[in-house]
Amino acid sequence: MEIGVTDGQLRVAVAQGRWSRTAAGLYALPSCPDSPLRRLLAACLLTGGVASHASAAWAWGLLDEAPAPPVVSVTHRRHATLATVAPNDRPKTPDGLVGPGDPYPVVVHRSRDLPPRSISVRNGIPTTNPLRTLVDLAGSIHPTALDDAIDVALAKRLVSVESLLAEAGRRKRPGRRGPAQLIAHLDRRRFVGAPAPSVLESRALRLLADAGIKVVNCETAVDNGHYRLDIELEHRVFLELDGYAYHSSPEQKRRDDARRNHLRLTGIEYLVYDWRAVMEGTGGVLVREVEAALSAKGSHSGTVGPAATAHAVGFSPG
Repeated sequence: MEIGVTDGQLRVAVAQGRWSRTAAGLYALPSCPDSPLRRLLAACLLTGGVASHASAAWAWGLLDEAPAPPVVSVTHRRHATLATVAPNDRPKTPDGLVGPGDPYPVVVHRSRDLPPRSISVRNGIPTTNPLRTLVDLAGSIHPTALDDAIDVALAKRLVSVESLLAEAGRRKRPGRRGPAQLIAHLDRRRFVGAPAPSVLESRALRLLADAGIKVVNCETAVDNGHYRLDIELEHRVFLELDGYAYHSSPEQKRRDDARRNHLRLTGIEYLVYDWRAVMEGTGGVLVREVEAALSAKGSHSGTVGPAATAHAVGFSPG
């Protein structure tokens, strides 16, 4: 309209199938089929906002499904509302091509704190960056889904635990739920003060925390610093976690077997779990076996030799 396109030209473009009408004041090319991505872009265009919360998490691959309706954030005001957007205030023409009809459903979060550094472009759509997305998500999603989103973000190296804590600290405001809930969530999962874990380690730590099993240290150096074991529990029981890559060849498996045999000969007791055992199901087998090992170790005063002396590296117990 600003460059002189008339209502008549719009009608012709729609009648000829060159454009299709999506919402009031919004048109699309018919060659671009409807999809969650297109609906999210439409919501951003209509509101002048950016994809945020669950929509941003989906755009970054942290959630499997796009929310319906799309979720965006715009500047100013602090409340969130389920809105229907019809920003074009031109009078409605008889054929309904332009005007305020056919409002577009979208969830709009109004924020006083949406600086440019918090915004990225993902698949051509303005989107809150992964750090801001997870902070926002923490206040609006079930804790289990938040666990999964954090695990994926860590695995993809989109964030680190340290950067998440720093972002939550920057975003803390009276009445804002996300930052405080994210900090509490990371603390409950024993991430606070720990080195950034792999997605496999983070999921194992979650299983242990949910079962009330105390984690003493992570990334513990043993055998005079020659080896590191992933998780140390009470009574000096250790957990080793194997991702798919660790046994990618027979040579690698032989090296790992030799290392583990050596550690057992020094008196170190540990359990080994692969990716499937940790990631699939509820982890019940892992928890039961760990509890049994802790019970057996705690029932006698077994000691380990000096070669098994361990020291913690970069971890402060929760």
